[in-house]
Amino acid sequence: MESPNQQYVTIKEFATLANVTTQAVYKRLNQTDSALNQYVQYSGKLKLINKDALELFSDNLQSQRDEYDGQDVSAYNDINVQNQNNLFSAYFDTTIKVLSDQITSKDGQIKELMNCNLDQHQKLQEQLMTKDKQISELQKLIDQQQQLHRAEQEQFRMLTTASNEKKGLFKRLFNKKEQETAE
Repeated sequence: MESPNQQYVTIKEFATLANVTTQAVYKRLNQTDSALNQYVQYSGKLKLINKDALELFSDNLQSQRDEYDGQDVSAYNDINVQNQNNLFSAYFDTTIKVLSDQITSKDGQIKELMNCNLDQHQKLQEQLMTKDKQISELQKLIDQQQQLHRAEQEQFRMLTTASNEKKGLFKRLFNKKEQETAE
C-alpha cells in the first residue's frame, strides 16, 4: 500500500499516467467547475495531483491506473526516463537535421566563394600578364632612347672635336702669320 505522499504526482507525471498532454491537464484544472481541483495539493509552488484523479480522464484508464498502482516507483521512473529519452532523441534528431542542413548550405556558400575567387584570380593573372608585357615594351623603348642619346652625344663630341681641330689649324696658321709679322 502506498503512502499518501506517493499518491500525489506532478502535473507532468500525471499527464503521462493519464496518457494526455500537460496542456490538457492544465485546461481541466483551469475550468471553474472542474472536479479535478479537489485532487490538487500544493507543495510550496509545486502543484501535485492525486493519482485517484486519473479516473476523471477516462474509464479505460482504470486498468492502467491499477497497473501503475501495483508497480513500485522504479517502474514509473523507468517509463518517465524512457519518455524523456524519446523526447531528447526527437530533439537531437531535429537538431542534427537542422545542423546538417546548415552545413550543406555553408558548403554551397564556400563553393560559390571559391568559384568567385578563382574567377577573380584568373582576371588578376591576365592583368598581371598584360602589365608585364607593357613593362617589357617600355624597357625596350628606354633602351632604344638611351642608345639614341649615346649616338647623339657621340656625334656631338665628334663635331666638337672636329671644330676644335679646325680652329686649331686656323689658329696655327694665324699664329704663324702673327709670329712672322711680329718678327
